[in-house]
Amino acid sequence: MAIRAVIFDIGGVLIDVDWDTYRKCEQAGVAASDIFRSYEQLNIELAQFVGSLHPRYKVATICNGGSCEALNRKFRLSELVDLMLFDGEEGISKPDARIYQRALTRLGVQPHEAIFVDDKQCNVEAAQCPGDVCCLLQKHRAGYC
Repeated sequence: MAIRAVIFDIGGVLIDVDWDTYRKCEQAGVAASDIFRSYEQLNIELAQFVGSLHPRYKVATICNGGSCEALNRKFRLSELVDLMLFDGEEGISKPDARIYQRALTRLGVQPHEAIFVDDKQCNVEAAQCPGDVCCLLQKHRAGYC
């Protein structure tokens, strides 16, 4: 099995999010785009690793919430990856398995040729098909499903 692509979650993986503050703001009705602007920080080490994957691997991100434009304005993630999928633009979100399949199709790879990295167990489980390789990135404070 040759790996040809790596797909990363953004919030909680490439971007560290203070999930407690995120939940409080969400309950208060603060827009997700405003939340991400205030309570996020780029995981520099992982971003450098993601950048090093080219040209050997195709690289993508899948994100629930936020917008491609806002994240690129702040973090320039599109310079690191080949493809960025956002639930608001796609009309489906994790853990719906269709969003993973959409990423694989656009990258031109089969499930057994990709690794998916997320910080939430429910998303990792949803992404798994026979042959998939999925990694749960565990931190001291994981996001919620």
